[in-house]
Amino acid sequence: MSTENGKKGQRLVKVLAALLILTICLAILQWLIIKELFNFGADMVKDALIRQAPEGVKRVDIEATFERVKSAGMQLPFSFLTGRIDLRKTRAVGRYAIEANSDEVWDANEINTLLRMMDASVGFKGGSE
Repeated sequence: MSTENGKKGQRLVKVLAALLILTICLAILQWLIIKELFNFGADMVKDALIRQAPEGVKRVDIEATFERVKSAGMQLPFSFLTGRIDLRKTRAVGRYAIEANSDEVWDANEINTLLRMMDASVGFKGGSE
C-alpha cells in the first residue's frame, strides 16, 4: 500500500514540476510579448507626434523623451517595482493625450506638456524644452 502511495506521489511531483516549468516558460513569453508591444506602441506614438508636430516643438525632444520611456519600459517589471515608472502619472499622461488630441490637432504647447508629463512618469527630472 505504501509503495502505491509513493508511486502516486512521485507521479504527482513530476506532473507538478512539468506544470511549473510550463508556467515559467509562458510567463517569460508573456513578458517578452508585452515588452515588444510596448516598444511598438511607443514607436507608433512617437512617429505620429513627429509627423504632427507644429512649429515650436523640437524633434530631438520628442525622440529623447520616447527613448527614456522605452528604456524604462524595457526594464519592466523591475522599473515598476523600483518606482521608476509611476502608473498614476502614466495614466494621467494617457488621459491628457486623449483630451489634448480630441480635436485631432496637436499644438506646440500640448505636445510640450505631454513630453514633460511623460518624462515625469518615468522619473526624468529635466525639462523637454
